[in-house]
Amino acid sequence: MLLFRVFSIPVRFFIALLIYFSWGPLAGGVVTAPVPEFSSPALIPYPSKVVRGAGEAGFRSVHVKVGPDVPGRDDLMREIKDIFRTSGIQGSLNSGGAAEGAMTWELFPDARMKGEGYDLSVGLGKATVRAGSFGGFFNALQTLRQLVFNREGEFAMPVVRISDKPAFVLRGIMLDVGRYYMSPALIKEVMRRLSRYKINTLHLHLTDDPAWRMEVKKYPSLTDGAFHWKSRLPGRFYTQAQLKDLTDYCARLNIQVIPEIDMPGHSQPFARAMKTGMQTEKGVSILKDVVDEAVSLFPGRFFHMGSDEAHISMKDFIPRMAEHIRGKGKEVVVWSPGGPHDKDSVLMCWGENEAGARMDKNMKRIDSNGFYIDWADSQSGVYQVFFQQPCEVPQGDDKALGAIMPVWCDGNLSSERRVLEQYPFYPCALTFAERVWRGSATKRRDYMAQLPPRGTDGWKEFREFEQRLAFHRDHFFQGVPFAYVKQADVAWSLVGPFDHRGKNDTSFEPERRIAPSYRDGDRILAWKKTPVYGAAVHVRHLFAMFNMHRNQYRTDHWPTLMSREVGKEDGTCYALTFIRSPREQEVWLMFGLNGMWGHSGGYRSARAPEQGSWDFSGGDVWLNGRRVNPPRWPFKSLPWTGWGKGRIEESPLTWEGYFFRPPVKIKLRKGLNRVLIRSVFGYWKGDDGQRSWFFCCIPVLWDGIHYREVPGLEYDPRPDAR
Repeated sequence: MLLFRVFSIPVRFFIALLIYFSWGPLAGGVVTAPVPEFSSPALIPYPSKVVRGAGEAGFRSVHVKVGPDVPGRDDLMREIKDIFRTSGIQGSLNSGGAAEGAMTWELFPDARMKGEGYDLSVGLGKATVRAGSFGGFFNALQTLRQLVFNREGEFAMPVVRISDKPAFVLRGIMLDVGRYYMSPALIKEVMRRLSRYKINTLHLHLTDDPAWRMEVKKYPSLTDGAFHWKSRLPGRFYTQAQLKDLTDYCARLNIQVIPEIDMPGHSQPFARAMKTGMQTEKGVSILKDVVDEAVSLFPGRFFHMGSDEAHISMKDFIPRMAEHIRGKGKEVVVWSPGGPHDKDSVLMCWGENEAGARMDKNMKRIDSNGFYIDWADSQSGVYQVFFQQPCEVPQGDDKALGAIMPVWCDGNLSSERRVLEQYPFYPCALTFAERVWRGSATKRRDYMAQLPPRGTDGWKEFREFEQRLAFHRDHFFQGVPFAYVKQADVAWSLVGPFDHRGKNDTSFEPERRIAPSYRDGDRILAWKKTPVYGAAVHVRHLFAMFNMHRNQYRTDHWPTLMSREVGKEDGTCYALTFIRSPREQEVWLMFGLNGMWGHSGGYRSARAPEQGSWDFSGGDVWLNGRRVNPPRWPFKSLPWTGWGKGRIEESPLTWEGYFFRPPVKIKLRKGLNRVLIRSVFGYWKGDDGQRSWFFCCIPVLWDGIHYREVPGLEYDPRPDAR
């Protein structure tokens, strides 16, 4: 047996910590994530309980034993081969004996173990997995996959015992293929990656106003491009054979597929193709035929019938369709808020932040509140997801089923792969996987628009998690968009709001001198005594503005350090930090203001900037007293057209968001570097489309795809920093 030799300092940190810590579900913390200073190699999601043994197991190859009574044996052997392929391990399965220097992996069924839980032990020369289901074995292999390290042709794993099970039985991603078609190849690629993080559900939103994407043999005109939006890949759809192949592929990855046929709303292609609305006797008859064809393609437990954002004119429409779907052996899922539902429906909850809806905890439910990533940017989206509490309970039960992270495509895309770029897809998806697997002790709305204060439990837990997230970015997402850098140690001082009186680009005194306080009219404005942490800082979250067009506000819903000062008003705030660099160096600056990535419901969260400006609202940034110039924009600054007056979403985004465009070059001098940001909210130049008051600013390394941290930088937010 080979003895493990120390490969790197991060591995030594991990070994020392596993020896020291025995982690179970934590009580009394903000969330249930582990909180050591370091945790490398990084496990996502982190297991329920980890106990470190003595020593480490080194090996040159692996011999696998999978008994004939192991459930899903063939698919598990295929998964083991994938681990060999991605890690470079030379392995053998169920044939002959173990070679010299080989480790044996054994899988044993255990009828006492329920659901997707598993036990995994790694000792010298042997790793043993025990589970009672295919899902349990599959999940164990994903943990095993992350424990293996390769250095100079040798492999090693820590000697460890893991006992693990999910907090929630349903952990999913929703793809809005109705609005924008994504190829089966892309969907498989995405779900292959996410299955390694124990995501077990794919929700396909197959129909919407732009297009109908599921083949219905009895009604082929539904997928006829003549009845689809011309801007949304008209006529692209999934054949029944493709959908059957996709569900089979997902099943091998322990993933169920939930189809959604949205009814009776979001149904323009149905009405055009069928020459009738859904809420007619003819429409109901057609939909029953549609359901009959669909259920044979999707063998899973659930069938989603949409039901939201629709005027119900046929009072028995939803009950009749729900009864028909249940008659086919499916549980009915509906959006909530949405149309009327009965006590047997599963509610997919979405409207807490956007519609002021409360979750009905007496119902079976799937939580999507706070998990919409079409409104999220990459840096603040990660902590927004991290501090959620799925189903508003610490652990799932027969009513709290789990959560689904929707990826809505209200805005048009220039290509299908843009869903991985102009959404914070993988950073948020991995954070979501952590949260929905481990559960959360509490729901912290006060941390969804800003990071916790430095030194608090919440800050420590988030900082520990982002260490693991960055490790996965660098080791498992090479060549794949993953726009996130560690930010827990970035700190800012804030002052404001200054009254710009409708002239957003007004220059105030902080741009000329840094002082303890400033006079603005009859007010004295001082720098906040408490710093705010993170590269991404919300002065006021867009959800605080709620339904501005209806004059409804909730300024304390996701509070920020500045919530009380800014209220619902306009103004100019300044953010200040001093970056200490160990040497003079040229790096990149990831910088953005207010954000143009949200594009749901007929508008974006801010108008795109004009040439020469960082944002349309008049914000700016200076490094060591010199303005950092924005790039030349490859887009037009399109106005907010107003409700019902056209959709700017049909112009795909290009560089509008800070995390899906190239950063700009900057030069840091050795020692302190002063960064000052002017962050502005206010309607001007005839445009009233702004919703978000936000900035993101952090020096980064960048290779054309990936962002990484600049080593050795320190942040001091004090105005008198020296």
